[in-house]
This record gives sequence, structure tokens and C-alpha cells, in this order.
Amino acid sequence: MIRTRSELLGEGISPTTIADRCRRGEYIRLLPGTYCLAAPTALTRCRAIVAWLPSAIITHRTAAWLQGMLPQPTLFEATVPKSMYRKTPPWLRLYRRDLPCEWTGETWDLPTTSPAPTLLDCLTVLSSTDADRLVDETLGRTVALHDVLDLCRTSRRGSPALRRQLHEAALHAASDPERRFARALTKRGLNLLNNHWIGQYCCDFVDERSRTIIEIDGREFHSAPTVFRSDRRRQNALLLDGWLILRYAAADVYGALDACVDEAANAIRRRRRGKPAH
Repeated sequence: MIRTRSELLGEGISPTTIADRCRRGEYIRLLPGTYCLAAPTALTRCRAIVAWLPSAIITHRTAAWLQGMLPQPTLFEATVPKSMYRKTPPWLRLYRRDLPCEWTGETWDLPTTSPAPTLLDCLTVLSSTDADRLVDETLGRTVALHDVLDLCRTSRRGSPALRRQLHEAALHAASDPERRFARALTKRGLNLLNNHWIGQYCCDFVDERSRTIIEIDGREFHSAPTVFRSDRRRQNALLLDGWLILRYAAADVYGALDACVDEAANAIRRRRRGKPAH
């Protein structure tokens, strides 16, 4: 539970009593004039920020955590009006800017940026690898694609990074290894169809121009004899129809992504030029 100094004084608690309770550990001073009446949790830290600065909006990775997009943070982030400056403890970072009202909403009864601006903010502070993962895991799921497209049209701040992510994001890839593979292909200038049907068969990645199929096999692959036999019949039918099929184990995608993708990209380009893929 969070209480401000003015609230405690209004409840008849004297300044001396407040100081004594802080010394005894009954009150924990999180921010100037802002106290937690129990061991602070991540959520109470968020509430303390807003109690200390009522104009603050929870943003960046902290908003993403509240919205179920990222793990619980150790560094808490919020945005205050551009005209405001406050010194903060090590666990809190404040950004000074004036947020458009249409960017804000509520999460867990706390003022936060809405999901699309939250995603945009996170792209400015996350590493490239973490940003890629966040976009692939949330875009079209936690964050509506049309909201992100609207944000690209209306916002200059961070929009190049967001546009790049829209170009590279594997929106239709079903698994994490597939998303990684799709992103790596896109960075090499190859945009393949994801989960695309060829006749009665759904394939992980398809390049129709070179008639190349790429399959990412998880741990469950070959787990049952009937699955194994069905896959052999499927592969033979596609090969006889002129398709090149490249298969990569998910473990190899995690452990040697560049080697796998370079091999696939070279094969696709050779077939597009009408040359053998070996």
C-alpha cells in the first residue's frame, strides 16, 4: 500500500511518528514524500511513481511488463512533461516529453502508454536482438497491427525503427525458430511466404520463383511412425513436382542460424538464376 506524506498527515500521523516508523522499517520511503507500508513489489513501485508525480505516465519496458509483453523490470521507466525535472533513485528512470493524449490509457488502474506506443518506446531502449524478439512475439497478438501502422503514419519519433521492424517481422511464422529464420532471410533480401499451401501441403517457407521449400523441424519431428511415413510421402510428392526442399532442425537454427540461412539463401538465388542448387 502506498501513502504520500500529505495523506499520512491528513490521517493525523505526525511528522515525528512518520520518521520513527521509517526508522523501524514499518514505512519504506520509496520516493520523496512517498512511502510503502509493506515490502515493496514491482506494482507498488509503479503506484509510488504515480503518487509522487501525478502527471507521470508509466512507459517503455515497465508499461510493456504491465501489458504482458516483457518480464518484470528491475529498472522502472515513466514519462513526465517536458517542463518537469526530478532527481530519481537508481531504480527509476524518467523521460521528459509531452505525450499525445491518444497515446495514453490505463493498465492495472495505472496510467500507461497504450500497446502500440509502448512497443515503439521499447524499440528505442532494447538491444537489436531483444527488439526483434519483442516484435515477433507481440505484433498481431498483444499489439494490433493496424495500431502500429497508424503510429507509423502519424509519428516521426522512432518511426524508421518501427518501419524496419514491420518489414522484417515474421508475422505469420508459427514458432520461435521459424520467426528467427524468417527475420534472417529478410535481412538478406529474401521475403518468403510463411505457412504457405502448395496443393494439399502446408509448408513453413516457400519461394515460388525458385520453387524452393524450407522446413524447420522441431524436437517432435519423427516422433511417431505415422508422422514419419506421411512426411516421406509428402516430401516425395513435392520433389517429384520440381520443388527443392531444405530442412533444418530447430536446434541448428538456434545454434548456427547464419550458416543455415546462408545455405538456404544461396540455394534460392542459384535456382532463381536457373543454376543447380549444389
